[in-house]
Amino acid sequence: MSRLTNIEDLLRFAAPSEPRLSPDGTHVAFVVKTVNEKKNRYETQLYVAETNPFSPPEPKVFTQGESVSNHRWAPDSQSLVFVRLHEKKSQIWQIARGGGEAIKISDLPQGSIGELAFSPDGSKLLFSFRPADEEFSESAVEARKKANQSTPPRLITRLRWRNEGAGWIPSAFFDLHTLTLATGEVTKLTAGDRDFGSYCWSPCGKFIAYTQNTAPNPDLQMGATALFVRELGGDTPREIGTLGPKGNLAWSPEGKHIAFLGHDHADEVWGTWNVHPWVVEVESGAARDLTPHWDVTAGDNALGEVYGRGDNGPLWDDDGESVVFVASDQGEVSVYKIGLDGGVPEKLTPEGCSEVGVSLAAGKTATLRLTSHDAGDIYVDGTRFSELNAALCAEVKFIEPKAFSVGEVPCFALIPEGDGPFPTILYIHGGPHLMYGRWHLFHEYQALAAAGFAVIYPNPRGSKGYGEAWTGAIRDNWGAPAMDDCMACVDDAIAQGWSDPSRLAVMGGSYGGYLTAWIVGHTDRFACAIAEHGVYNLQSFGGTTDFVQTDHSYFLSNHTDDTESFRRNSPITYAGNVKTPLLIVHSEGDLRCPISQGDEYFRAVKRTSPAEVSYLRFGPEASHELSRGGPPDLRIDRQKRFHEWLKSYLLRTV
Repeated sequence: MSRLTNIEDLLRFAAPSEPRLSPDGTHVAFVVKTVNEKKNRYETQLYVAETNPFSPPEPKVFTQGESVSNHRWAPDSQSLVFVRLHEKKSQIWQIARGGGEAIKISDLPQGSIGELAFSPDGSKLLFSFRPADEEFSESAVEARKKANQSTPPRLITRLRWRNEGAGWIPSAFFDLHTLTLATGEVTKLTAGDRDFGSYCWSPCGKFIAYTQNTAPNPDLQMGATALFVRELGGDTPREIGTLGPKGNLAWSPEGKHIAFLGHDHADEVWGTWNVHPWVVEVESGAARDLTPHWDVTAGDNALGEVYGRGDNGPLWDDDGESVVFVASDQGEVSVYKIGLDGGVPEKLTPEGCSEVGVSLAAGKTATLRLTSHDAGDIYVDGTRFSELNAALCAEVKFIEPKAFSVGEVPCFALIPEGDGPFPTILYIHGGPHLMYGRWHLFHEYQALAAAGFAVIYPNPRGSKGYGEAWTGAIRDNWGAPAMDDCMACVDDAIAQGWSDPSRLAVMGGSYGGYLTAWIVGHTDRFACAIAEHGVYNLQSFGGTTDFVQTDHSYFLSNHTDDTESFRRNSPITYAGNVKTPLLIVHSEGDLRCPISQGDEYFRAVKRTSPAEVSYLRFGPEASHELSRGGPPDLRIDRQKRFHEWLKSYLLRTV
């Protein structure tokens, strides 16, 4: 007999990601992320399966040991390359399609490797690389330890000098390189004062295309991205297309077009505009949005914590007349197809699931498909080629989410078994411009529902996936519209008999932490609250977060001498109004919403309000992504502490 999930089940999920078909279509490769509980870390290994639709075989594990990433097939389909950490340095490795021992084919200094791209003839790899600062490399750190020397200071000259998930940004930039497979020779193609972004080969192998920011200060205008074409070995690139965010370059098979995902709003910082598939004519340089009147955004904009990701496209069909890509619409992530004439794309994903990654080859399509009761599996032309969580799913019963709307506000709910009304948690997502997915399994929410809590998780104004007007509705008004939407969903859950109005909690992370703090500063309807990794003082946030805001645009302020909008929009302004018992949660390793945000808000509430307030402060091992990718033991500890806090207020007896 199956059971409901528990907190410890989090450690058992295997998450596949990045399905990639071999060019001949006979095999599909993907990576699988698992938890090594003894070593308290995650491991990713390469799997390969034959794509025989009549008797799908069990995928074979192709690698072991240190984790792998960024795998690519050779054009002849006989081998794969990937990136792996070796002796504290990221290197490129190659393994035959038949398996066996992988061979290290690069000898790069310590640094970061970007995406790998085979030349059409398979003789070279194009990749980007950024070396680590020599005085902060592993060897320099070890030498200082042996000599009992202190860490030297860093000289910072850029506005953006660190990045969430990566840490300190080195002084060097990502430059393009080629690696000749026959000799191992690495040739540096570029040099400059800014990073080279997405890139690809022309089908003839004589040219490369790449993106690069061309703003006077890239840190102030991160979306000012241009597209260039350059002859391999040449010195003079040619700029084509329009300025604006763009990525995932793909040259068409006949060589006439380059496709990408992006838009033409070069000043965009927060991500409120729709991303669409575009094509640029290589000869003329003319760029076209293929879906200009489609109020849907391309890419996977849904949140999740137990599933992987995949290529969002655009990918060219074999005939070069259409492209395939992933887009987020109405809480679903699906694969779409659009021809070069443009218009409204055709949805390829069947009902009842989401597909968050796609690969095309030899007339076949591989996808990473998710449902609300598993962590995703690999499908080829609709046939399932992996069942990585079969044992867990046979043992555990996951509650099916309910989808409903309150006026225009979309929402999902997990309702416990038995008779209501139940103690209820309003769980608010981050971003703010992301969305909850209809078919995405949330282990944390499932564990809360298994413990007897109803979980309500809406996509209020500000969420992606419901049109540009919905996404942009919270510009310079971060709190009130989204709060109104969230409260409407709570009232509806009460009216439906799911939720007990005397036993309500509100919680969320990042922007969800912000909105939690905003809500408890404006109402005392909730019995308790948990604000995690939030933004509470927008003025100090502007000077400490890892990215650079544009003054007087998204918010009508800057963080130096015109701060009224920041003051009005900041939960810390209303800290004295808080009456709800509040748990503030933050991490020392958070660079997106730095730990100072939690410090400031805790002290403000503690000093000025009558509320019971506690501060759970995780150490430097935990970052902004603690709930999704933090150390496994801390993710378990976090969930247990949250359950204890919620039970103490929602299940207490008078």
